Parts: sequence; structure tokens; C-alpha cells
Amino acid sequence: MNTLGFRALAREALSAIPVEKKREILSKRGFSCETRWMMAMVQVAGWDTANKMNIEVGAAVSEGDMHRLMSAAGKGKPGNDEDFLCLVAAAMDLFTPKKYFDYEMKYIGPGKMLGIVHRCLAYTKVSSIGVEKDYACGCFGMRAGWYHAMGLEARETLLKCMKEGDDHCEILAEYDLEDA
Repeated sequence: MNTLGFRALAREALSAIPVEKKREILSKRGFSCETRWMMAMVQVAGWDTANKMNIEVGAAVSEGDMHRLMSAAGKGKPGNDEDFLCLVAAAMDLFTPKKYFDYEMKYIGPGKMLGIVHRCLAYTKVSSIGVEKDYACGCFGMRAGWYHAMGLEARETLLKCMKEGDDHCEILAEYDLEDA
């Protein structure tokens, strides 16, 4: 059988896998890559450098992710709170599946959103090996990349944190739609 025959068989096999299962496979691949990359950086350069790089790389990758999402969804820069919250919710659902991250978002007023994280795969992983106090949460870089792709200035304030003993994280996001 030639290459085209194998590719047809491969496409047939892939078409039998449900979309959600494919999405799970891709999510696990991404999370595994992030985890292994982070720990390799820690071994080579230490926690401070690894955390800094993790946030910088996360922001850059996430900016590209948001640009692709906005393009695929036919969305431009958000002009109001509803547009902003729609884009953030779509990104959360696509890039941080509920199976690995249990969270909710609350609109609390013009230019303000509260994110509440009840379960986080990264926190689960770092606490399982006892390094949660050394790890700087990469989700801040992820969202910074999203905001940059949307053309917004945003500030986040960590109000509660599982790493500090709270039962969940709370992140206040304040964003300036006038900059959009």
C-alpha cells in the first residue's frame, strides 16, 4: 500500500473518534508539553527564571491563540462588556476545558469581571509534587496574551489563591474598553 492509502486509512480512523475525544487528546498533549518544558527549565535555570519564561511564553502563545480564535469566530476587538466577556468565555472553554479547570466568570460592572477558579490542573500538578510555593501561576500570562490580542489594557488582581491556602482562586480583571 502506498502513502495515499495509509493516509486514507488514517483519516478514516480519525473520523471515528468523537470531536470531544480529539479535543481531550490535544489538550493533554499541550498540558504535558507545558509541564515537561517547565520542569526542564527549573532544572536548568531555577524557579525564578522558569516562572518568568513560563509567563512570557504563555502570553506569546496565548496572544496567537486569541488572534486565531477571533479570526475563526469572525470577531473583532471587543467594543463593549458583552463582546469582551464572550471572547474570554470562548477562550476559556476552548483552551482550558472544564475537565481540567473548574471555573466561573462573573460580570461585576462596566470594565470589571471576576474569575473564580475552583479546580486548576496546574495547581493540582504542582501541589502533587510539593512545589506549589515555588510555582508562579502561568494563567496570568495566558490571559495577558488574550487581552493584548484584543487590543485592551487590563489589570488583574489576585484576591484569593489556592497556593496560599484558600479553597479557590479569585481574580479581579479590570479592562479599558476605550483602548479597543
